[in-house]
Amino acid sequence: MKKFIHAWNKASLIKRILIGMLIGGTLGLTLPNISGIGLLGDLFVGGLKAIAPILVFALVANALSQHQKGQDSNMKTVIFLYLVGTFVRPYRCTSKFHRTC
Repeated sequence: MKKFIHAWNKASLIKRILIGMLIGGTLGLTLPNISGIGLLGDLFVGGLKAIAPILVFALVANALSQHQKGQDSNMKTVIFLYLVGTFVRPYRCTSKFHRTC
């Protein structure tokens, strides 16, 4: 078991993600009625929804901090789209016509 854990820790992150996706897809297709698998999926998707706005904000803030005066950029467009996405999504999710977010 220690060899497996050591090999797993040495593998690149992309390989680990691909292996996890394969295992998750296989379990989801072969054992769809097990409630624990659905719970793990719901937790994963919820975690992604929670962290995504923070990551996008960090990326936009990083891009803004590296901008130099006089340099051409599309930062106004990026900031506008970020703000629209940030404020429109909660409205869309609470609308009576769109319940899936």
